[in-house]
Amino acid sequence: MFIMKIKITTTLLFLWVLAALAGQPIAPKTISAGLVTISYVSADSQYARSAAQVLAYAYEEVTFDLQVVNRDTLRVIIAPSRKKFLEYTRGQLPKWTGAFATPGSRTMVVKSPRWDREGKDFSGVLVHELVHLLIHEKVRGRPVPRWLDEGLAIFYSGEKRWRTMTALSKAAATNSLIPLQDIDWVLRFNRVKAELAYQESYSAVQYLLSVYDIDAIRIILDGIRKGRNMDESFRAATGSTFREFEREWQQYAKKTFKWFWLSDINDFFWVFILVLAVLAAIVIRIRNRRKVHEWEEWGEGE
Repeated sequence: MFIMKIKITTTLLFLWVLAALAGQPIAPKTISAGLVTISYVSADSQYARSAAQVLAYAYEEVTFDLQVVNRDTLRVIIAPSRKKFLEYTRGQLPKWTGAFATPGSRTMVVKSPRWDREGKDFSGVLVHELVHLLIHEKVRGRPVPRWLDEGLAIFYSGEKRWRTMTALSKAAATNSLIPLQDIDWVLRFNRVKAELAYQESYSAVQYLLSVYDIDAIRIILDGIRKGRNMDESFRAATGSTFREFEREWQQYAKKTFKWFWLSDINDFFWVFILVLAVLAAIVIRIRNRRKVHEWEEWGEGE
C-alpha cells in the first residue's frame, strides 16, 4: 500500500510538472486594488500590476463623477490565451470583441497584451469595462441605453480608436447616422457598422457633457435607476425629450464632422502625386518616341 501511494504521488507530481512545462496555470493568482480584484497567471504579472494601478485611479474618478455607491468587489480576469478568452465568451459575442463585462456577476474579462496582437490600448480597455460595471451598480441593474453606456465608457477610457470620428463623418455626410436607440443591437453589427455605433455613442455623450455638464448624466442615470422613461429623464436633465436631444445632437454632428472624412485624403495625397508623376513621365516618353519615329520616317522620305 505504501509503495502504491508513492507511485500515485510520483505520477501526480509528474503530471503537475508536465502542466507547468506546457504553460498551463495550476491556479490563478490575484491582486487587489481597493474593491477590484484581478485574477491572472504568472506570465501576466506585469500586466496585473499595471491594471491594479490603472483601475484604482479610474475607480475613484468614475465613482465620484457618477456618484456611484459600490460596496461589492468587482472582478477582473486577464485571459491567459485566445482559447481561454473564447471559452469565456462561449461563442455569444462577435469576433471583433476585445473584452467584455458581465454586470450581473460584477466581472470583466480582458485579453492579455502578451498574446493579443491587435494593438488595443490595455489601460483603456480596462477602464472601459470598469465603467460598464460601475454604471450597472449606479442604476441597480436596470437596463441602460447602449449608446449612453458605451459613450461614457469611451469618454473615461480615452480610447483613441473610437474618437477618430471618420466613420461618423462619412455617415453625417451621407445622412446615414444610426438612430441612437438602434445602437442597443451593436453586438449584432459587423465590425464597420459597430465602429460607427461606438463613434456615435462617444459623440452623443461628449455633446451631452459639453452642453449640460456631468449633472445631466447623473440626473439621467438617477432617472433610470428610479424606473423613469428616457423622455422623463432627459426632460429633467436637459429640458428636452430624448428625441429632441437626439435631433439636436445630430445637427451638431453634421455641422461639426460632415467634412471631417476629407482629412483622410492627406494620407493618400503624396501617393496620388507620385502616381500622377509616373503617369506624366510615361505619357512624355510615349510622345517623345512618336516624335523620334516621325522624324525617322521624314528623313527616309527625303
